[in-house]
Amino acid sequence: MRPDKLVIKVLRNAHAPLTAEEIAGRLEIEGGPGLDHTRVAHTLHQLEKSGVVAALGNGKYLAMRERNLVAGRLSMNRRGFGFVNTPLGDVYIGKRETGGAMHGDTVAVRLDPRRTREGRAGTVVQVLERAVTEVVGRFERHGKLGIVVPTDPRIKGDLFVDLATSPLDAKAGEIVVARITRYADRRDAMQGRITQVLGPEDAPGVDIEIIIHEHGLATEFPPEVTEAAEALSQDVTGEIARGREDRRELFTFTIDPVDARDFDDAISIEREGAGYRLWVHIADVSHYVPWDTVVDVEARHRATSVYLVDRVLPMLPEHLSNVICSLNPDEDRLTFTAEMLLDKTGIVEQYALYPSVIRSDRRCDYDQVQGWLDGGGFPDETIEHAIRDFHLVAGEIHKRRVVRGGLDFETVEARVTLDDSGKPLGVTLRSRTDATNMIEEAMILANEVVARHMTVAKAPMVYRIHEEPDADALSQVAVVLKEFGYPIQDLHGASPKTFQKIVAFAHGRPEERLINSLLLRSLERARYVDYPGPHFGLASDAYTHFTSPIRRYPDLIVHRLLRAQLTRTLDKRPTADMVPELAWLAEHSSEMEREAEAAEDDSQKVKLVALMAGHLGEAFDGIVTGVMGFGLFVQLENTAEGLVHVEAMTDDYYRLDAERFMLWGENKGSTYRLGQQVKVRILDANIAERRLDFELA
Repeated sequence: MRPDKLVIKVLRNAHAPLTAEEIAGRLEIEGGPGLDHTRVAHTLHQLEKSGVVAALGNGKYLAMRERNLVAGRLSMNRRGFGFVNTPLGDVYIGKRETGGAMHGDTVAVRLDPRRTREGRAGTVVQVLERAVTEVVGRFERHGKLGIVVPTDPRIKGDLFVDLATSPLDAKAGEIVVARITRYADRRDAMQGRITQVLGPEDAPGVDIEIIIHEHGLATEFPPEVTEAAEALSQDVTGEIARGREDRRELFTFTIDPVDARDFDDAISIEREGAGYRLWVHIADVSHYVPWDTVVDVEARHRATSVYLVDRVLPMLPEHLSNVICSLNPDEDRLTFTAEMLLDKTGIVEQYALYPSVIRSDRRCDYDQVQGWLDGGGFPDETIEHAIRDFHLVAGEIHKRRVVRGGLDFETVEARVTLDDSGKPLGVTLRSRTDATNMIEEAMILANEVVARHMTVAKAPMVYRIHEEPDADALSQVAVVLKEFGYPIQDLHGASPKTFQKIVAFAHGRPEERLINSLLLRSLERARYVDYPGPHFGLASDAYTHFTSPIRRYPDLIVHRLLRAQLTRTLDKRPTADMVPELAWLAEHSSEMEREAEAAEDDSQKVKLVALMAGHLGEAFDGIVTGVMGFGLFVQLENTAEGLVHVEAMTDDYYRLDAERFMLWGENKGSTYRLGQQVKVRILDANIAERRLDFELA
């Protein structure tokens, strides 16, 4: 029998994903013609290209039911449709074409030969791997039958529970978590059993617990992971004896948010001739977390720390993230250092990358440093010289990045402040400052130096790429720019410098925040890949993430690869075992990053809606951020966004001018367009649905 037929037979008989090694082992057990691991891997690659098998990540494969399908992860929209990310690009999936698949599932898709206005479209014909294993929702009781109505609108259909076999007693209206025991198909609804009762919908903390379960976030570490982490300790003397560079004599400082709990980067700087020597020290997490240990497997699964409005869900156990890896002041710490000699214009003339030991001399926060830069009051000359020199060199680095086309959007970060019970008190708006920019420029520079080093070395690597904007998205922005009379209106094939000019023109204008938001949304999402590629937003030819291994798994991978390249051990275990997994690790990290960001946004949004629920009937100034046939989306100064439904616009009958993003009154000729400033009154605040309803005031 041909090798491809043998491999497909094994996969279909297994009814479960298998690795190349497992397939080779089963072929040997069955006594058929033996195929070694290399031959099986090559055969799998060919079968994947022809759409007969699907690669699920972690080196595992699954047979598809029919040929010529494409596989990918399904991302559902809250309005019922979705997109599958495939090797051919995103494939649109209509509401009725999901085939019972749920958000996050890996699916096989049959492509529609016709292209829709959404682009390439298809139908889900097979769920290859389930991502959603539990549902959080509102419990309803109907005799001996319980119904869980999902709070997440991306999950279509209710879950039914047989109360006679349910060990937990939930009251009607309470929020529960149910484990799925049977997925929905064309004949039967989704079924499951209740595993946790979170409590009444308005009970303190339940709103965030809902978000945690909706996004499938891990909240507790398995005991064996915590035990393994707490058993770790550092041996500074031994590490120096083994060749680690001792940089404790350097004056070193950290600059982080005032509420930061872990510190994974520190700075040292000295003048050298007409230029500067800049050291960027990064916590050496890879020293404590080698590939495939129990701590690593858990960190790999999480892929990122998640910063919710009221808590942090860390990637690593506390003993690592907050103790031995955190660059706390006055404590010796193991680090990985990027040492760079820069001329007075910020050009890197020389660099060195090496494991090191540092001792942070001072912890600074952004507000503190900005205050010193604005009004003086430095506590001593040493920190003053360091901060002022750092400010100067960061400014030069920034100028060079802007000259080559790097983008700087005028973004505002909104943080809802809470009391001890989780009740929202207000909103803090954080804008970029010189202090935040200084750290950002140093980290970008270190990331580029590491990326270029590994590119030149032709070593295996995980890169951070950012592709050029989608033409359709740019055409929508161009319409808005034309409406506002911007001098730049043609964005076809726009370079980063074109975006720069638009941002500069918008600076200080009423629509500034809207224009920046529209430009950001028109850009592709940055993602991790295992091959070098450009980063559009930074106008960089090679970029990676090296600077935050406490909270990002790709940075941990980069540290391992860099160390192995420097010591010429890329072909030695454990690095050699990790290298074949880089493609799926990069994709998994990108997916988990998106999920974490969505959860963070949802946690801020639910508290923002709860805050505005205390202001029903009050009027606020806002700006129109979206125009639809059913109404206007309006954003308030505190970033809360709500809908003015056309049914609430009773002074006229309004129609949509889709090409000009405008609603116009058929009788009186009144118009409401994107970017227009309006005053709205809050009609309703639905905390459960994270929705605000406005009317024009």
